[in-house]
Amino acid sequence: MLNVLWVGLYILIGLAVEGLFKKMVLTRYLTEPDFSDADLGATDKFLAALTQVLPTVIGLVFFFGAAYFSYMVFIWTNSSFLQLFFLATLICVTSVRSISILSHIVFSPEYPQLRIIPLQDDPARTGHRLVVWTFGYIIVALMFAVVARRLGAVQETVRLLQLLFATLLLVATAFGVISRRKKVGEMIVEAGLHDNQSLTWGRKQFAAVWHILALFYLLTLWILLLEDLADPNVKGGGAFILSFFVVPIWMVADRLIQWVVKYSMSTLKIHQDSYHDKTEPTELDLLEREKGRHLFFKVKGIARISLVGTLIVWVANLWHIRIPFFSQLAAVLLDSIIILTLALFFWRFISSWIERKIEESMPEEVEEDDQQDDEWGGAASRGRAYTLLPMVRKFIGTILGVMVIMTLLSSMGVNIGPLLAGAGVIGLAIGFGAQKLVADIFSGFFYLLDDAFRVGEYLTAGSVSGTVETITLRNIMLRHHRGMLQIIPHSELGAITNFMRGGIIVKFNLDFPYDAPIDKIRKIIKKIGQTMLENPEYGKDFIRPLKSQGVREITNSVMTIRAKFTAQPGTHFVIRREAYRLITEALSAQGIYYAHRKVIIDVPEHYPNGGEKEAQKQLTRAAGAAAAARVIEEEEQAAAAAGGGGGDDDMMGG
Repeated sequence: MLNVLWVGLYILIGLAVEGLFKKMVLTRYLTEPDFSDADLGATDKFLAALTQVLPTVIGLVFFFGAAYFSYMVFIWTNSSFLQLFFLATLICVTSVRSISILSHIVFSPEYPQLRIIPLQDDPARTGHRLVVWTFGYIIVALMFAVVARRLGAVQETVRLLQLLFATLLLVATAFGVISRRKKVGEMIVEAGLHDNQSLTWGRKQFAAVWHILALFYLLTLWILLLEDLADPNVKGGGAFILSFFVVPIWMVADRLIQWVVKYSMSTLKIHQDSYHDKTEPTELDLLEREKGRHLFFKVKGIARISLVGTLIVWVANLWHIRIPFFSQLAAVLLDSIIILTLALFFWRFISSWIERKIEESMPEEVEEDDQQDDEWGGAASRGRAYTLLPMVRKFIGTILGVMVIMTLLSSMGVNIGPLLAGAGVIGLAIGFGAQKLVADIFSGFFYLLDDAFRVGEYLTAGSVSGTVETITLRNIMLRHHRGMLQIIPHSELGAITNFMRGGIIVKFNLDFPYDAPIDKIRKIIKKIGQTMLENPEYGKDFIRPLKSQGVREITNSVMTIRAKFTAQPGTHFVIRREAYRLITEALSAQGIYYAHRKVIIDVPEHYPNGGEKEAQKQLTRAAGAAAAARVIEEEEQAAAAAGGGGGDDDMMGG
């Protein structure tokens, strides 16, 4: 008893040091956080709860260190029995308090805002107390049996102690089951209503008889434990403790399985919790969603039944009970669940990261302008990440899917060596027989490696031109500025002209009469160029301002003056249109007008020998020739406009 008192004194010293440290240090530098108005996610809740229990964790470390240090300093004997008893007591107190800290993080009985498990206040407090008391009882019982064995108790005595502690635990659990049978039954019914929106007959029956099944299970555990303890050759491997906590294990595994089913069906576009429709869904869409919802609940039910069967077989294996076929099946299902879970976690991490990078590379949305020119289709230019990352995601998804299938087959006992060898032979045959496909894939790979084009850029490849809309492993899809979708294999692209790299030089001609003031026109165009640079809408799109290049040529009827500017790709259409308008208005204000192309025909005023009729015929023929020339000129202009939205001279700078 004196030794017990000394051990108690060392524990009290540890508690005193912990309390003093909390009072003098923690309360001064660490303030209790305020979570009254916090709206946190699951990860934020966990981090906030961890922050909330941090002072308790630090205090527990000081408690353990102070108690152990005081024992090592003030011990007056080297008795191994006293050391064993002190360490067992210290480990018990520390372990129980550690369990309490972990339970506070999960249940958070004082702070509902930080509660990870969606429970009301009373069930959360009850769950916290059950976890602490149950694990505390098990830790103390195990430590008591270990200390008794180390102090010299025979094996039979230790086994009787284990049976006694286990019996008391099972009896207490049985009383809890009986006293809470109605409450738990109501929770089972409410959970069914929350999941399926309709209460099934099986769930009703299970809610009514669950306590009978639980009592039968506890009795079975006691019989199995008695049988093991009666056999001196059987060594305990934690079967009783794992079997006792089979319901919490099932709850965690069931939540994990439901997440796997939910995310898998969401990835396969079979069922989703919510649909973000921009337009009203059709009846066919609603019917497909309802079918997907029913399939989702069926798959969830099958997965839950499979999990229950797997746990039954697993518990039987813990007690060395082998069920033919089902034991192997349970092992395969367990391996499959672990493989699928890890694969889904990895895929979700990679997919989320890629989605975040794609969103970061998206250009800012701008308001649509009715005056905006869309001669290149009006598609926004995307970054390189937007072009490459979707293909990387498809590649990773394909590789991950093949690896998961091969691993699952291997866990089922299938020899995948011949499959891998056959896949290699098939791949070799495909490589020889589908050289065009291989050429397309490799050509696309090197195009993307060289950053030759990106989604949203306007290209010309041979006789095909358009905006890059989609890039696949084999093809590139170009959207023509008239709306047609053109699909071209990568190996057939050849030389590419990318209009979206660098600036577009635009040159256009203005026709004036011979007597037009050249210097004055040059100054007007230069002034218009400076004014356009200050425009808030398109001034930032200039690379070089609008200016005159002087007289380009003089023909039989007009004098041609050329103007020039350099702008960002895709914006030069709007700038050219505005330049035409502003120059025309400024010239008109100065009394300067464009020249009209014309042909001058000189007809004599007097014809000898009555040649007026012949002169009239010549005038008629000249008018017909002028009209025909006018028609040809209009057709040529229309063909040039249809061929490229202004001609190569305007788009590429002549």
